[in-house]
Amino acid sequence: MLVSAAFGMLAGAMIVFPGAAAEAAMEALALWARAVAPALGPFMVCMLMISSRINGGLALRTAMGWLCGSPGGAKLMREMELRGRGAMRAAAMTGTMSPMFLIGTVGSWLGDRRLGWVIFICHLLGAMAIGLCIRHPEASQAPAASPLPLGTALRESALALLTVAICMMLGCVAARMAACAFPTLPAEAQAALQCSLEVTAGVKSILALQTLMSAPLICAACSFGGLSLLLQNAAFWQDSGITLGQLALLRLLHAVLSGALCAAVVSVFFPR
Repeated sequence: MLVSAAFGMLAGAMIVFPGAAAEAAMEALALWARAVAPALGPFMVCMLMISSRINGGLALRTAMGWLCGSPGGAKLMREMELRGRGAMRAAAMTGTMSPMFLIGTVGSWLGDRRLGWVIFICHLLGAMAIGLCIRHPEASQAPAASPLPLGTALRESALALLTVAICMMLGCVAARMAACAFPTLPAEAQAALQCSLEVTAGVKSILALQTLMSAPLICAACSFGGLSLLLQNAAFWQDSGITLGQLALLRLLHAVLSGALCAAVVSVFFPR
């Protein structure tokens, strides 16, 4: 009922503000084409081809999940058929963003690739710390690898990227509709709202604030991931008994920890 009401309100706002909705969707699609698809597309194909040709346990799949980023890590972990604390631990550790995006795209937006590396390392350490706080699950072995044809890998990657594009548009439109409904919201509140709904556009909103804390805030935002990324991960974890609320709590803890760690590193090594 709540989900239906939320989407009903969003649809109503799009009718009231059609121009702003279309503009937000086009901006999200342009951002996806410029920053997300180039960073994720080729890398995702490579990871699918590799993962389908190797057998490995939880540790190997977790490492590959870090390389894939969300929701690729959740897709890899679904094949492990984890349940309970094992699934929670895997979800905590693999709900990360692509290193290609954090180091390459975000680093270039910040004008310093070193900051991209700092964000990625703090982001990864935060996920590892949250995961290690959950009791270690029993060892699990992935099913025997079945080599994936290149054509299938291309189709799966294209479908995943299209899903990301639609989720980005949905999140950006929701944020713009909220801004239209409450035009007096300060820029900081609008940036926080954008980050909570769609993280890529949220990162751009943080950069527009021109604050000295841009890197830690971006690290925290990327660690939370926004509603669009949470929904993508939830689609792969739903058969493991993990709810969207549990995923959101894991990512919120991740955001607090990695953001604080990034702030400490930046204050020491990148003083302004």
